[in-house]
Amino acid sequence: MALSPLKENYLSDIQEFVETGGKKILVQSTESSDIQDTLDIVKHINTSFPNIADLALGLHPTIFTEAYERNSDIYMYGKKQLDFLKEIFEKNKKNVKAIGECGLDYFDISTFLNISEKEEIKEAQKISFRSQCKIAKENNLPLSIHSRDISESKECTKDVLEILASEGKGILKGAFHSYTGSIEMVDDILDMGFYIGFNAIITYPSGDDVREILKKTPIEKILFETDGPFLPTQSIRKNKKESKKYGRPVLIKEIIEMAAAIKHVSPESLEKQTDINYLTLFGEI
Repeated sequence: MALSPLKENYLSDIQEFVETGGKKILVQSTESSDIQDTLDIVKHINTSFPNIADLALGLHPTIFTEAYERNSDIYMYGKKQLDFLKEIFEKNKKNVKAIGECGLDYFDISTFLNISEKEEIKEAQKISFRSQCKIAKENNLPLSIHSRDISESKECTKDVLEILASEGKGILKGAFHSYTGSIEMVDDILDMGFYIGFNAIITYPSGDDVREILKKTPIEKILFETDGPFLPTQSIRKNKKESKKYGRPVLIKEIIEMAAAIKHVSPESLEKQTDINYLTLFGEI
């Protein structure tokens, strides 16, 4: 789903993206309330720019924190969310290219002081993620995975990989979107055949850890993303005259250029290979 201000400008932003050689955008849902918006946006984009937008349907792990804060029964809430997702998926599955954004997020629950609260939210996240892994496996679809740990921890990524292994039995495929976790887990992610997505964080002065992850990731396993409207590139952040201070598709060029310098390859060759990577994982470009 597109969030403000990207939501108000997505057609003009995509026009800019296409005019600079952009080829594909994966549009993802996060919860039941935005699934219809996601469907409508993908349809609208592809009416104006045929075959540019790919559809991913999923439930983001942070929805359970929000439900907990509203004093909802998070297990009943999760069941309703999953039932709705399955219903909409069945009606639209011929158009769905991926399940996501889904996964686990332990950073989001780090402010919860009560251990039992944290464990309850973790368990609800795991139930949801396992269910979405089953949908992906049954329909031979890739996953767009959110995995976010608290600082200096590997617990979340380890739990994600355990679920992928137990549910996938070596069949599941996908990408770790915007991965900022421990570099020590990169080999495990790659050994399971998963891709790693990189965004504008690699352009930030504070992005050393993610740049090291990029150095370690083979070009054949890299994807690029903007995570719009979040995470504008560094040139946008520091430009006081820039009117569009948000992440948008055209900024992928700056991300690729930075990544190419880090990997000591040309931007053109890196873009070509990551186009192939996208095609291999999500389908036809």
